[in-house]
Amino acid sequence: MNRHKTVFFITLGLLTIFTAVYLWAASSTAQSAPKNTRNRSIQGRVVSEYGPVHNARVRVAGDESFTTTDRQGRFEIGTGHRPAKSLKVTAGKDGWFNNGVMAYPVGETGDIFLNPIPRGDRPGYRFISPTVCARCHNKLARYWDRSKMAHTTSNPKVLDMYNGTDASGSKGVGPGYKLDNPQNDGNCVSCHAPSTAVSDSGVKNLNDALWSPRAEWDGISCDYCHKVRKVIRKKANPSRMGPIMKRLTPASGNTILVLGPYDDVVNSVMAASYSPVFDQGRFCSTCHSHFEKLSSGTVWDRNRVYTDLEWKGFGLEDNTELPIQTTYQEWKQWQGQLSADDANKGKRCQDCHMSWRKEMLPYDNFVVEGSARNMWGTKRSPRNIRPHHFEGGTETQLKTALSMEVAADIIGKTLTVKVFITNTNGGHWVPTGETMRSVMLLLNTTDSNGKPLKMIKGSRLPEWAGSGNDAAGNYAGLSGAVFARVLQDDQGNLHVPFWKATSVALDTRIRPKRTEIFEFEFAVDDPEDEPTTEVKLIYRPVIKPLAQLKKWKVEDILITSIIW
Repeated sequence: MNRHKTVFFITLGLLTIFTAVYLWAASSTAQSAPKNTRNRSIQGRVVSEYGPVHNARVRVAGDESFTTTDRQGRFEIGTGHRPAKSLKVTAGKDGWFNNGVMAYPVGETGDIFLNPIPRGDRPGYRFISPTVCARCHNKLARYWDRSKMAHTTSNPKVLDMYNGTDASGSKGVGPGYKLDNPQNDGNCVSCHAPSTAVSDSGVKNLNDALWSPRAEWDGISCDYCHKVRKVIRKKANPSRMGPIMKRLTPASGNTILVLGPYDDVVNSVMAASYSPVFDQGRFCSTCHSHFEKLSSGTVWDRNRVYTDLEWKGFGLEDNTELPIQTTYQEWKQWQGQLSADDANKGKRCQDCHMSWRKEMLPYDNFVVEGSARNMWGTKRSPRNIRPHHFEGGTETQLKTALSMEVAADIIGKTLTVKVFITNTNGGHWVPTGETMRSVMLLLNTTDSNGKPLKMIKGSRLPEWAGSGNDAAGNYAGLSGAVFARVLQDDQGNLHVPFWKATSVALDTRIRPKRTEIFEFEFAVDDPEDEPTTEVKLIYRPVIKPLAQLKKWKVEDILITSIIW
């Protein structure tokens, strides 16, 4: 009996040892698998009819990481894909059509042959309607169609300012560019109808552009933007910047040239070409900048408004020009002032205005839908897909950009309120863009019975904050401050349109990372009382007098509110 027990325990012990060894070996194999996977690589060459292509970007289609070719056109790229899985390895370079080959994750692959984009441009090209793009890029097209970008030509406020009309259609309601310049069409089309501006149609009038057969949409279209090859300085343009277009039509078939941020798009429908400008703030500069040259002999005192550093950041040399809109220059100057290790260094316009929002969940992994996805869709990280909503001046953006803190104290019969407003996350001055916009700081200070306290120190909101009932958004004369760029003419009239302006009266907008501090004092009748102050930060898209004159329905946006 004892002998049987001994044999049993010896057998059990051996089984235990063998099991432990097996599990250890399996564990070692599992742990080493990723290491072997990381060591896999694909080698090859990128060539053209002219020889090796240097500095081409090579990647497995859809992967975030890429490598570049050496002077012999050779590349080696690591991959974590399964050995038996066939992959598409793609190559792209600025000025060349993308291309790719199928390969396995280990070893040499065939040469990737690139063709250069033909030289020249075709101003007679007819831009493609966005409805064509929406057949494959349906979701991106829906985001775009809901944006202001898609309807820049038909924007009612733009047309009212151009024609001198109001929201009811009444004519002769200034300001209006054509009212003041009946013989001049201006250059509004360069940004509000750019496809007609760059064509050989000769259309310069904004009304004509809206109905022109050369206008493929009532705003900035997909095909227009994706025909921009580069952005260069053009002094004749309002923005002092301009696009270099690349428009081609194939001799046969339906393939079209599409420039964009991807170097791995390779399919039979689009002759895609990688263009780095799509991931640069420079791309936005052609329209998010506006300067006006004053008439001969006219100058203005810019030192009253801007520092030398700010003026230099605008790229202006003397006092004969007015900065009307400087969003791009504000961003560029901010980036130039950041240290190399700052978390915001390298942040571009696209990172904020073409980014995913929580309400857009689930985020996309493809830029195409339907059968197009099945045929040639490339799965990507959402980090590498930019939803085309072009968000700006919204509640989400404003709440993200500005922050406010309030501190108050009662000493004797005086209530002192300090307000700290910081441009925390705005990559440009706030508000930016058109000069009709403003941000208002508003204080409502009362005793415990709701009776307003008399302000004995502090600033008040100007007349153009609206005169009348404050319940209707009229805040002129109330405790607070305003942040805006205000243009004036040679008669001292404020908030004139850019074509009448001769100087900038003030520019109190909040610079990036700067904190503006305001102090207010109120008389307290009873030192034992417990007064209350409600502090609001409000964004107003259009100043009150202009909105009333034009009969525009404009809603303020409450950025933040604090009650002390």
